[in-house]
Amino acid sequence: WSSFGRLGKALDAAKKAVVLDPSLSRTQMVLGFAYLTQVKTTESRAAFEKAIELEQADPLSRLGLGLAIIRDGDLEAGGREIEIAASLDPNNSIIRSYLGKVYFEKKQIGLDEREYAIAKELDPKDPTPWFYDAIAKQTTNRPAEALQDLQKAIELNDNRAVFRSRLMLDSDLAARSAAIARVYSDLGFQQRALVEGWSSVNTDPSSFSAHRFLADSYSVRPNHEIARVSELLQSQLLQPINITPIQPGLAESNLFLISAQGPTGLSFNEFNPIFNRNRVAVQGSELVGGNDTFGAEGVVSGIYNKFSFSGGFSYFDTDGWRTNADQTDKIANAFVQAELTSQTSIQGEYRYRDNERGDTELFFFEDDFRPDLKAETETDTWRLGFRQAFSPSSIFIGNLTYQDLDGTDKDAPDPDFSYNIDTDQDAYGGELQYLFRSHYVNLVTGGGYFDIDGDEKSIYEFAAIPEFGLPAETFKDEISLDFKHSNIYLYSYIKPFENLTITLGGSGDYQDADDELTKERDQFNPKFGLTWNPFKDTTVRGAAFRVLKRTLITDQTVEPTQVAGFNQFFDEVNTTDYWVYGGAIDQRFNPKIYGGAEYTYRSLNVPFQSVDFGIDDDGFDTVTVKLDNSNWDEKTFRAYLFWTPHKFLSLTADYLYEKLDRDKDLALGAKEVKTHSVPLGINFFHPSGLRASLKATYVNQDGEFDRSTDAGVFEDGNDNFWLVDAAVNYRLPKRHGFLTVGVTNLFDQDFEYFNSDPDNLRFQPDRFFFGKITLAFP
Repeated sequence: WSSFGRLGKALDAAKKAVVLDPSLSRTQMVLGFAYLTQVKTTESRAAFEKAIELEQADPLSRLGLGLAIIRDGDLEAGGREIEIAASLDPNNSIIRSYLGKVYFEKKQIGLDEREYAIAKELDPKDPTPWFYDAIAKQTTNRPAEALQDLQKAIELNDNRAVFRSRLMLDSDLAARSAAIARVYSDLGFQQRALVEGWSSVNTDPSSFSAHRFLADSYSVRPNHEIARVSELLQSQLLQPINITPIQPGLAESNLFLISAQGPTGLSFNEFNPIFNRNRVAVQGSELVGGNDTFGAEGVVSGIYNKFSFSGGFSYFDTDGWRTNADQTDKIANAFVQAELTSQTSIQGEYRYRDNERGDTELFFFEDDFRPDLKAETETDTWRLGFRQAFSPSSIFIGNLTYQDLDGTDKDAPDPDFSYNIDTDQDAYGGELQYLFRSHYVNLVTGGGYFDIDGDEKSIYEFAAIPEFGLPAETFKDEISLDFKHSNIYLYSYIKPFENLTITLGGSGDYQDADDELTKERDQFNPKFGLTWNPFKDTTVRGAAFRVLKRTLITDQTVEPTQVAGFNQFFDEVNTTDYWVYGGAIDQRFNPKIYGGAEYTYRSLNVPFQSVDFGIDDDGFDTVTVKLDNSNWDEKTFRAYLFWTPHKFLSLTADYLYEKLDRDKDLALGAKEVKTHSVPLGINFFHPSGLRASLKATYVNQDGEFDRSTDAGVFEDGNDNFWLVDAAVNYRLPKRHGFLTVGVTNLFDQDFEYFNSDPDNLRFQPDRFFFGKITLAFP
């Protein structure tokens, strides 16, 4: 029962065995492990102590007692028990692996790797020591070596079938794949990391570690903010009690994530989650840089028995790279989670954000920005969530969210005109999702309901123009933002063969609006995806699907964010309707060389508001706001080649081509844009903790761009340039943090460039020096 993850039945069977013969050491030991898998440490320790009393030389009882003591927070005392177990049975590979894990947690560098090496020799077919050794090497700045060990662990994964069911082995594989994805990310192999992340989620949609990895990876991808925060939400709802903090900002240092990696399902021979013991951890970082840039973040997280918490605050302020590109961002976060039983957990979260900014968008022409634009958004968000696992193959999650938002946008686009728009809204939303898993079919189905009540008050002011006899005019308008949105969906991941996964599904959106600016609509969105491994090291992906950008609170949803590795949810205007078509191939040529290519096409129908000013029949000023639509096309092609020629080196080469075509009615800065970019990178790693990186990027862009001084008039433009970024990083001993100094746009290259994602500046036309320190304790 334990190997199938049926922990309740396992405990019942163990109790029955003890009733039949309480004088047997072996039955007491098995009872101790049955209690331990449910984190009932008091009962577990009592059973192990009874087993040791009956059989002093039993190493497994000592191992179990040590693990139970560790879970209660005493790593030192628990470690001594596991050392005794190793002395009683020095040829037991699994005891050696967990002894190595103890040394790793105690930060006794070298002793942990010694134990892993012994375990590998004792049982060459066990993936456990290879996996833990990879984590140790990753945290001592040896990602190339860690990659080799993780590949070996994945290769050996199915050897644990004597301890784990097929379903649990799939979960282990997903966790190991998420771990190898993090190593790829450390090496700079970002695209390859994402391939592994998508594979992990599709193998096991209930893997919280795979969802968390995708959330962290999407933070550096343009136009992926919805996907990032949605993956984070799914990870939170699925996660067990753990020490990994919910960081309030976007940055992700991975200090606690790396050591927490691994299989998350407890069984008779898998106790990785036990090392999430009772303790408190603190992590903080500080950033200083050019343009009066300053940032700071602090997070405290902890575990006590079946309760965990995380709280933090981040602050970021900069003057920006040009006039009025300043911004100030304050974020606070508090999160609590409780496991009522091994199958049931509940959680709550509060978030506060205050963001003030000028014009941070980068359009092609240097003078194309708004020097008087000011925007501020303040939000308070409360969230409740739960997870109910009926069995390892049947999981139910739910989420309720309330948000209060106040926003202000004001600008004076020219000397004779200014506006001020105030937005006030309350939003409520709830989602439910059911996940079913089997070896051949995984199902993800669910639905949600969102209700937003708000209003938008606008003031438009025109200065007097005496030479034309026009007096000063003020127009006021107030529109309702009240609308409701429901959705349902079903995604099936079908595996007719071991090397083929077919994604079939669909979603339905039902929108009911009470204002004239949002259309009522019902829309069905088909989903199709395919992931095929024709050969062991070759992955072919394809997808075609439709999406309606629906209303989301905090931009989060528990609906799957990708189909066969192609992102669904982009940061578009609400009710944007688009089709996505994509194809990709990824190849591992050998354990050190990787390559691949991907093509994506999006066809979008984007809504927008137009404003007309006039005078009615009675001579009163009027403002008419109406809804219109614009057609956009986006084509993206990317290719990559990654290589680790030496255990201290990684080399990266990427090519990215983007083509945007937009109706001039809603061009948003550019009607047609073609962009080629070629980033070339080299990364150096040394076991001393030193890391250095150098990246040179060639960019060529041409298109038809809008002039802010003459809106609606487009002008041809083109530019090409090289940018060089460099950084040096030192990993502090015993995993206590990082020190980083670096520079972007090293040679202060001046250029003209249109940035298609307004919230993610890809290239900055200004040299920027920075320094950052990140510390973590214990």
